[in-house]
Amino acid sequence: MKNFFRDVGIAMAKKQTHEIDAVTEEAPILAQIPMQEASNGLRNVYEELKDVDGAQLLNLDDELPTIGCDGTLGYQDLSVLGGVIRVGEDKAKKMGGAAAYFAKKMPSILRQTGADTEKSLLYNTIRPYAKANGREQKAGGTTANSQYSILCVKWVSGETTGLYDKDGFGNGKVFDMLPLYGGNVYEFTDTDGKVKVGFAERIKAYFALQLSNPRNVSSIVNVELTADASSDTGYKALPTEAMMNKLIRDARGNPANTFIYCAPAVLDALGAYKGSALQMTAAAADDDYNTVIASWNGIRIITSYNFDDGTEAVVA
Repeated sequence: MKNFFRDVGIAMAKKQTHEIDAVTEEAPILAQIPMQEASNGLRNVYEELKDVDGAQLLNLDDELPTIGCDGTLGYQDLSVLGGVIRVGEDKAKKMGGAAAYFAKKMPSILRQTGADTEKSLLYNTIRPYAKANGREQKAGGTTANSQYSILCVKWVSGETTGLYDKDGFGNGKVFDMLPLYGGNVYEFTDTDGKVKVGFAERIKAYFALQLSNPRNVSSIVNVELTADASSDTGYKALPTEAMMNKLIRDARGNPANTFIYCAPAVLDALGAYKGSALQMTAAAADDDYNTVIASWNGIRIITSYNFDDGTEAVVA
């Protein structure tokens, strides 16, 4: 796998490397999404294969079969990732000017932007896609607003990939930053409802996540980590080992290009399976009781705090 979000951003926007770091610092999943250029600027056109007839093994001089493939055209429009930041004239003056004020505030804004974007991708794009295509398992949790999710994605170029506009996310800047009103003062209504005089700057980038192969995405929902002494794992609804294996199979997973995504608490809980089989010897150096899991059957697990921490609704 190559051309991750962070790598592409740094390579194509050397003037704003610190912004890529800010955007992805609190969004580890977003940082590792592989990217490709959209075929038509703000829209990517792709073909979803339906039927494929491949070549066959034949006897010498046998009649050759017809080969080919049929598919349907699909479209993925890019979304705008942007906003407007404003500052009053007096505050800007104390901070060394509007440009200096905006530069100081931008890292915090971009970190939150990355976190919000990643959370939206998890809950509004990836998880619904797995459900819509019949690749959702339920771990059995029933307590309202106390659930977790586990997602699995196989990243394949042209099928499951991030998209960017080469004329936007690639013009020397990750975000196009434009001082409004020519950088001059203007009147605006602030969040407190008062009309103030100050400066404004607009930031904008174009990005999308394309999911066009249902075989590449799967999920487990209704994971409930309420303590339950009667269960083998100590949790009310932790996915079984068989469910975790099926999660990978449902996404046609392999170690080369597949990842499992979950909240840190879920990863800690999955350590129960390792702990139950962990053995320590009498060797002097064998003094570390380590139940941390970095991967499941070779599929790397990435955690993110942008998953809801045990507050998801029960999925019917």
